[in-house]
Amino acid sequence: MKKIFILLLLIAFTGTLMLTGCANENESENKDKVIKLGNAPYDYEVPVLEVAKQIAEEKGYKVEVVEGDVGFMFMSLAQGDIDAWPGIWLPSIHKSYQEKYSDKYELASAIFENAPLGWIVPKYFDVDSIADLKGNEDIVKGKLVGFEPGSGMMLVSKDIIEGYDLDIELIAGTLPSMMAEVDYAIKHNEPILFLGWRPHTMFRDYDIKVLDDPKGFWEYDNFYWGLRKDFKDKSPEMYNFFKNFKMSIEDNEDFLYGYQNEDKDVKVLAKNWIDNNRSLIDIWFEQ
Repeated sequence: MKKIFILLLLIAFTGTLMLTGCANENESENKDKVIKLGNAPYDYEVPVLEVAKQIAEEKGYKVEVVEGDVGFMFMSLAQGDIDAWPGIWLPSIHKSYQEKYSDKYELASAIFENAPLGWIVPKYFDVDSIADLKGNEDIVKGKLVGFEPGSGMMLVSKDIIEGYDLDIELIAGTLPSMMAEVDYAIKHNEPILFLGWRPHTMFRDYDIKVLDDPKGFWEYDNFYWGLRKDFKDKSPEMYNFFKNFKMSIEDNEDFLYGYQNEDKDVKVLAKNWIDNNRSLIDIWFEQ
């Protein structure tokens, strides 16, 4: 009787080990079927993220979106807390972050290239170059209206103010607060100096221009996906997608204008873009 009891205990123990092993295996599989996408608070990421989200879901993945500022996104990529983030501007805007984190994450596709960016003024304003502001800072009320202090454009702007020896205060805030000031100033025909880039609906909504930068602080940047180091092992198919993904500046702006100015649904806009580019997307998975 004692032998039978011991045998039953061994069988029960073995069964428990098998169930635990299966549970751990299932947990690992479930974890591998979740893709975490980073999202910094900038509109140009929305079209790219929504397209990627729908494609990943088509492939059977659950998608989680992790929000935070630029510094948090770079750190999250480096630590493997997110799988991918479409928000890296190089060679100029995120140069300092790239120098710090370049060996801790993988740079994937250039989503679009040579995007105009820099210091912006309305076209009715008689200034064409950053150099023209030297000694004339009062014509822009002595301030440059910006947004989140940790963003790459804000960091570069600090260097520009020093490099041109300008008596200009860099005003931090949020992207919505900056655009609210821009809207008010232009509607009232007032001077304003602010940060701008494409893709963004500001170039459709307002008659504005990018100031020349003769000292070359600004470069026409490329816009990249960043991936955590071992993402290829987790999902070879989505790795190929992120390594080959392209969306033109014009397509991005059309998408932005659709949901911001025409009240179109983000999910519908993304699905339409996918349908129109399906053959290209299929090629990305094979490369």
